[in-house]
Amino acid sequence: MSNSAPSGSATATRDSLFDSLADADSRTVLRLVGERSSQGSGIEKTDLAFRLAAVTTDKRLADVTDDEHQRARIDLHHRLVPKLKDAGLLTETQDGAIATADHRAFDESEFAALLADDGDAGADADELDAVFEALADERRRTILSVLGDQYHSIATETLARDVAAREADASEREVSQERVDEVLAALVHVHLPVLNDAGLVGYDADTDRVSYEGHPIVRVEWIRSGGDTNAEAVDADVAEDADVRTLEGRETIVSTGQSLCERADDELFLMFTTTGLLEEGCVRRIGDAVDRGVDVYLGSRDPRVRELVRERVSEVTLWEPQLDWLNLPPAGESVGRLVFADREAIMLGTIGRQASSDKFTETAILGEGQHNGLVVLMQQMLGSRVDRLDARRDEITAEFPL
Repeated sequence: MSNSAPSGSATATRDSLFDSLADADSRTVLRLVGERSSQGSGIEKTDLAFRLAAVTTDKRLADVTDDEHQRARIDLHHRLVPKLKDAGLLTETQDGAIATADHRAFDESEFAALLADDGDAGADADELDAVFEALADERRRTILSVLGDQYHSIATETLARDVAAREADASEREVSQERVDEVLAALVHVHLPVLNDAGLVGYDADTDRVSYEGHPIVRVEWIRSGGDTNAEAVDADVAEDADVRTLEGRETIVSTGQSLCERADDELFLMFTTTGLLEEGCVRRIGDAVDRGVDVYLGSRDPRVRELVRERVSEVTLWEPQLDWLNLPPAGESVGRLVFADREAIMLGTIGRQASSDKFTETAILGEGQHNGLVVLMQQMLGSRVDRLDARRDEITAEFPL
């Protein structure tokens, strides 16, 4: 039984989805059924069993023995198909064929890549098993969400307090020490070892510190607290039909910005005022974007930001903005972060009053689509300058008039 706090049906749905994917045979079944379903029909159970046996035994269909076919059919009937149906990924037609269900996961290119017969999107099958098993628990997803917002590794007790506060939907001050101790024990003895073994976090039991490591297949919306995987990446409180959406709160802004980083296919333009806004999860996703072949440009007047990115992701084009619009003023609000993905989606965050000794309140606006008013405005403001950066990529001198 999970050590996570009680949760609703949406959480249970996500748990069952990731649990069903934590099995190479299940992913093979989804691929085989998906190939047939894409042709407008399902696949007969007998045919599916033959094809599954051929994959698992690495044989041609004609070479599959009766015993191998029978074992595959039993596994499909008693384990694989029921589990995938419970997760909402497969359905059974009136004539008894197996087909893919109407699930939003099948519309995501990353999901399709996972199921492709190319070594599971470049990852070892056992590695993917471990990643999905780790994700099949709401508390572990909350842990990743907390760590993804951090710039440095943090103490396990700090992590436990934040996790306990999020699970209770309360401030950290409202969480009792007894509750923090309970969560800490579960983290140390159960959840952090699982996440560490999956390569999703770095955990040093001797120093009691944890850091976010992540994995290229893990999407921001998968580890956001609340909702299920069918929800949009943007916070559910945001009106979906708004031309320009308003985002409130650091967690929503950070996860939305990271989502935009993940969406970029060709170009990613970023600005950050201070290192406090460049979370570890952001750095990881910038690195993932570079690995995908995305051209990444990052500007900051803070030399620590530029040095950090230079050390971690040397392929990024860096510069120092020369105008004062990124400076924190003595009062009022200032631009804090900007994420512009493929010149089709932009998030512009502002920093307001100081909430604590090292934290500021944050608000952001989000525009999506080539014809969106905010996107068009920023294209006109930034497009030519990004083109100049690209042309001068090999001779950037850390001066860029913006």
